[in-house]
Amino acid sequence: MGRNQWEAIAQAIKEQIERGELAAGNRVRSESEIAEQYGVSRPTAHRALHELQRQGFLVRQRRWGTVVADRSKAQSVACGRVAFVVDRFDQSVNFPQTDLIRGIHDGLGEETDLVITQCGSDPELEARQIRKLEKSADGIIICPTSDPRNNPLLQGLFDRGYPIVVLDRFPEGLHVDTVATDNDGATLRAIRALEERGHRRIGFFSFYKPDFSSVAERHAGYVRALAEVNVSEADLYTRWFPATLESNPAHLVQMVADALFALTRQEDSITALFCVEDSVASAVLTAADRLGIPIPDGLELATFNDWPPMMLRSPWSAHRIVQRSHEIGAEAAKLLLDRIKSGPSDPRVVRVPADFFVADAGMQPTAHSMKTNS
Repeated sequence: MGRNQWEAIAQAIKEQIERGELAAGNRVRSESEIAEQYGVSRPTAHRALHELQRQGFLVRQRRWGTVVADRSKAQSVACGRVAFVVDRFDQSVNFPQTDLIRGIHDGLGEETDLVITQCGSDPELEARQIRKLEKSADGIIICPTSDPRNNPLLQGLFDRGYPIVVLDRFPEGLHVDTVATDNDGATLRAIRALEERGHRRIGFFSFYKPDFSSVAERHAGYVRALAEVNVSEADLYTRWFPATLESNPAHLVQMVADALFALTRQEDSITALFCVEDSVASAVLTAADRLGIPIPDGLELATFNDWPPMMLRSPWSAHRIVQRSHEIGAEAAKLLLDRIKSGPSDPRVVRVPADFFVADAGMQPTAHSMKTNS
């Protein structure tokens, strides 16, 4: 067989159904019979039958086995399998978040199989996975590497009507269905909160990820908030750290400590700091402790809180922006299912608000909903 054996078997049975050789209600051969007929293993035969069930051509009937489904019902099947592709699994930064996966699963429903895979931040592997999943899944939800080389592939899928939803990031030049946090608005709200507490010289610490729209949007919100109070020196208070330091916490802490030392000892020292994600905030808390900078008394800190709160040292001392991960996942699933049902149309973007938790050493933080500008 030229292609994967299970694919060839599934195609052969499907053609029998389409030619009318197998009518609705007819029982098809068992896995063992198919394995013997085609000279393959039972798992291969099982995979072929499972694929035809996913496509709505076959159904399982108790005490009877696998039979040909009613064609009208088969055609009404909306979605049997969805793939969730992430750029990497990284437990150290809590990605992908359990709530995000649960949101996708809940949004799809019990009848849809959810397949999860990762490409290890390798754009070439990402491209191979997408091409493979296009053939076996009814739709794809993806947290992309954002490598521009894969934009034509993703855009091509969407333009051909294949259901695909991008999560969290907007690769430049890509126009497909997307669900993301209101990064700009959330950051704007947090910086305004710091300004209301009297701060004007507010720093911005982030990994340098030029292809990640989430990082760019958070920086844009920071710059806009400073401009509102006539502070134009955002670049002087901004520090970008190599993304490679995500996997080297000790070196990250040292580089953050150097930046903190400079920014808190210059003539116009910063009095507050915004961190684009928790791994940076964690390094700031460690570095500040080493430098004898008390937080929040000596330096107020705000962060995009992607980790469970207690993974931060003294989480109550930092203002936290918390993304609604479950809602993001559920919205992505809803958008994908709607695309499968309704077919091609212009790309849609869904922005999910975040929640802001004010630091308070003596009380539990209070959540304030961040409204989205539509």
